[in-house]
Amino acid sequence: MDEILKHGVFWINGNLTAINSTLLILLLAVGAILSLLIFYLAWYNLATRTRTPILCFAGFLIPLIVHGDGNILKSLIIGYIIIIAGASFSVQALRFS
Repeated sequence: MDEILKHGVFWINGNLTAINSTLLILLLAVGAILSLLIFYLAWYNLATRTRTPILCFAGFLIPLIVHGDGNILKSLIIGYIIIIAGASFSVQALRFS
């Protein structure tokens, strides 16, 4: 209990200024590639032409590029919020087209 009170609930050991996890980098890269593929497939079809998958692409790239004030967790949280918003907009745009 003392450790939780000292560091908080979301304390992560290690370097918070860079992404050191190969799996996280791989997941972000695969997500970016998949969102570009969805954008290409949606743009190629005239009936479902939309730019909303680019929001997801930007969300996947934010943690890889932007480090803000040195805390990678903030850029991960902002990136995931953009990914969720972009995915929901993409689903709505592709469903109603």
